[in-house]
Amino acid sequence: MNPERLGPYRIERRIGAGGMGNVYLGVHETTGQQAAVKVLPASLAREDGFVERFTREIAVLRQLSNRHIVQLFQDGEGEDGTLYYAMEYVDGVTLTAEIMARRRLPWNEVLDLSLQIAAALKAAHDAGIIHRDLKPSNLMLTSDRVLKLADFGVASLFASSRLTRTGGVVGTAEYMSPEQARGQRVTRRSDLYSLGAVMYVMLTGRPPFTGTTAADILQKHQFAQFDKPSRYAPGVPVMLEDLVCQLLEKDPSKRLPDALVVMKRLEQIRSRLEFTAAQMESETVERPVPGATVSLDSVREDAGNAEGTATTVRNLLRAEVSAGQARSVLAVFFDNTLVLVSLLVLLVVFAVWMNRRGVTTPEQQWLQAQDALARPASGEWLRVRDDLLSPLLNEQKLPERAAEIQRLINRADDFEFTRGLKVSPEGSHDAESEIRRVTRRAFAAWAAGEAERARAELRSVLSIQQQLQPGEFLTGFLEETLEEWERVPSLDGRTMLLRELIRTSELKLANQEPRGDIVSALEAALSLYGEDAALAAPVAEIRSLLTRLK
Repeated sequence: MNPERLGPYRIERRIGAGGMGNVYLGVHETTGQQAAVKVLPASLAREDGFVERFTREIAVLRQLSNRHIVQLFQDGEGEDGTLYYAMEYVDGVTLTAEIMARRRLPWNEVLDLSLQIAAALKAAHDAGIIHRDLKPSNLMLTSDRVLKLADFGVASLFASSRLTRTGGVVGTAEYMSPEQARGQRVTRRSDLYSLGAVMYVMLTGRPPFTGTTAADILQKHQFAQFDKPSRYAPGVPVMLEDLVCQLLEKDPSKRLPDALVVMKRLEQIRSRLEFTAAQMESETVERPVPGATVSLDSVREDAGNAEGTATTVRNLLRAEVSAGQARSVLAVFFDNTLVLVSLLVLLVVFAVWMNRRGVTTPEQQWLQAQDALARPASGEWLRVRDDLLSPLLNEQKLPERAAEIQRLINRADDFEFTRGLKVSPEGSHDAESEIRRVTRRAFAAWAAGEAERARAELRSVLSIQQQLQPGEFLTGFLEETLEEWERVPSLDGRTMLLRELIRTSELKLANQEPRGDIVSALEAALSLYGEDAALAAPVAEIRSLLTRLK
C-alpha cells in the first residue's frame, strides 16, 4: 500500500522499486514542486546495515551539485519511522529504454550524450565519489535530451572505502571494470571503463561482453577481447572508436586519466569530424565560373544528386578520418617561409606551456604529493595518491623513496578509511586491516548506543595504534574521536530508552489508560534487549512491571 504523505510531500504514485524500498512521485504541498521520493520502510529500518546504507546514499547526494546529476532536495522520517529522501524528478526515459527503442544511436548523438556522462562523472570524482555502477539504466534522458546520472547506492555502500565485499563484487556485470570484477580497489578510471562500455552499447546496441551468467561476463572483462564497435556499426568514425577502445583497456593506467580529459577528447573528436565534413561538402560542390550560364537542367540535376552527395560525404568520412588527407599538405606548408616561422613560434610556446604545466619529472611529482598531503585532509589526498604516488611506487620511478612514498599512500588510505567507517570490513587478513576492523567495531557500538563499550574498545585500539604508528593520520583521528566521545554523558541510549519506557508506562498506569498498548510496548522492548547482560537492571524492572500488569 502506498503512503499518502511523507514530510511535506503528497504521494501521487509509485514510479520505481529497488532492493531498499520503493520510489514514489511526490508533490510538495507548499511549492507544488514534483520530486522522486525514495523510501526505506520501517520494516527494513530494523535490519542491520540498511539504515547506514540509506543515510550514506543521502550523504553522497548531498555532496553533489551538477546539471547532469539528480539533485537532492531534502530527507526526513515519516510518522511511522519510515526514512525517506526527496530528489529531483526526471520526467523522461532511461538510456536503456532509449537504446532498446532505437536499437543503436547515431555516433553524433553518442558524442553528445557521452560528454554529458563525463561531466557528471567529473563532478562526482571532484567530490571524491566513485559511482561504481555506471550503466544505461542509471542514466535518465529528459525530453530535451539532457542526461542525468542517478542511483549512487553502490557508491554510498562503499563510501569511498578501499574495501569491497569478500567473496564477491558489487555492480552490474556488463559494465564493470576488470579491477572491480576481481574485487580490487577501484579508482576514477574504473568509472571511465564503465563509460566506455556505455558508449559501446550506445553505438552497437550490445555491451562489449555478454554471457550466460554474471560470472562468465566478469571473466570476459578480465581476460577476453571485445569486438571493435565498427563490426556492428560500420559508420563509426575511427577517432571515436579508438576512444572507446582506450576506455575499455584492461590495465587502468592505459585508460585516460580522468573525466575532464575524456570531455576534452570528445570535444576534439566532434570538432575534427565537423571540420572534415564541412571540408568534404565544400569540395563536392562544383562552383560555376563567374559570368558563365547555368542551365536549369543542371540545377535540377544537382538537386537530384543532393542525396547522393550527402551519402558520399557520410561514406567517405570514416576513410577521411582514418587515412588523413591523401595529398601531402606538408610539402606545401614547408615551402612557405611564413608557415615555418609560425610553426617555430608555436613550438616555443608549446615548450613553455609544457614547462609550466606542473609535474614533468618523478621528483617533481614527489614534491607536489608531499605538499598536497601536508595540507588539511580532503579529497585532494585521494587524487594525489591515485595520480601521483601510486604510479611512482608501482612503476618504481623513485626506488630510493619507496618507503616514504608508501608512508604517504598509507596516510591517504587512512583518510579514505575514516570517511567510510560505517562500511563493514569483512575478510581482514593483516595487521592494518585488523586495526581497521576493530575500529569499525567500536564505531558500530557507538552508533548502536553502546557508549561505554565503544569508548573502551576505542581506547584499546588507540593504545595499539599509538605504539605502532605514532603521529599518523589515523592515530590523530582516533585521538580526536575519543576526546569527543569522552565528553558525552556515560549513560548510553539503550538504558535511557528503557528507563523512559518504564517511566511512561508507570504514568499511563496511574492514569488508568488501556493496558494492552502498554503491555505490547514492554514486550517489544524485551524482544529487543531482553538478552543483553549490560541492561540487566532495566530489563528486570520491565519484567516486574509486566508481571504486575498480567
